[in-house]
Amino acid sequence: MSGKSADTGPRLLRGIGSLALIALWAWAASAQEAAKPVIKIVATGGTIANQLDGRVPFEKVIADIRKNFPETHKLLDSVKFDVVDILRVGSSSLSGENFLEIVQTVNRAIQEPGVTGVIVTHGTSTSEDTAFFLHLLAKSDKPVVVANSQRQHGTVGNDGDKNFVDAVRVVLSPAAVGKGAMVVSNQTINSGRDVLKTSVRPDAFVSGEHGLLGVIEEDRVDFYRAPTRRHTTRSEFDLSSIPALPKVEIVYSYFDADPALIEAAAKSGARGIVVNGFTTTGSPYTTQQKVLQELSERGIPVVLTARGGMNNRIPFEETNQFIEGDNFVAHKARILLQLALTRTTDPKEIQRIFDEY
Repeated sequence: MSGKSADTGPRLLRGIGSLALIALWAWAASAQEAAKPVIKIVATGGTIANQLDGRVPFEKVIADIRKNFPETHKLLDSVKFDVVDILRVGSSSLSGENFLEIVQTVNRAIQEPGVTGVIVTHGTSTSEDTAFFLHLLAKSDKPVVVANSQRQHGTVGNDGDKNFVDAVRVVLSPAAVGKGAMVVSNQTINSGRDVLKTSVRPDAFVSGEHGLLGVIEEDRVDFYRAPTRRHTTRSEFDLSSIPALPKVEIVYSYFDADPALIEAAAKSGARGIVVNGFTTTGSPYTTQQKVLQELSERGIPVVLTARGGMNNRIPFEETNQFIEGDNFVAHKARILLQLALTRTTDPKEIQRIFDEY
């Protein structure tokens, strides 16, 4: 009996020691997890999360990447992901209300302590629109990246998995701080201000004559330029004072254009008009000029852009009060005019905004 009793003490101590080691290991693992950078994922659907049988939660996309590509484990294990799944739709069906909801969600996420940056997973049809909204309205220098895919998740040649992994690397790059909102695809980094979709191929996203912000190589992220126009923390636009986007319509210039279409836009409540005019002046067709001038005199701002796209700078005409759309394509000029109209209808002040953004 005494022998058994004498053995109880050491065994008890060994048991307590094992429990202490387990507790220490758990504490160390918890501390290591807490020390990881946090990347918020604002999931909105799109092809990047769309399988042949339908769209899936983005957590499944991450799990599939881990399962299928072991070489990503080191990167993905170094980060804590926090997914906010707000929409699960094709981006061609997004509304102005949806765009504002995405920006609001990103702004809430990016202000949370410990968050390194935000990735917005998105459809390709309007990635450039969301990126531009975020470029103008996100209130942080932290990286905000839009990641997308031209090919469905789990199909041959899917580019979305690679784009997401590259987006993680960009968010973690110290050089990405202060660059505004970006679109990452095909190992390239485009500014939200300049980026355009040009095809259905993985190399569809480009920035015209201004070029890429940078590229993602196998071993590093390289930036070669930075946006110089106002954006994010330097932007004057405040989402808290924008309950809804003003109605702005786009009209196209072409021979024999009917001015009745412009009049119909005004009658439907348009508070501004963007003209996709002739290259390089952005001028409307002769039949459109009179009605546009009348709208401008009635206090409805008219912005001129050029059909040739981003290679054109449109001269501002003091005599007719039309607004120079700088090098914006029409649909991006529309976004900037919508935000400008939340502050002013003065054409000179709106011109100042187009000059600065």
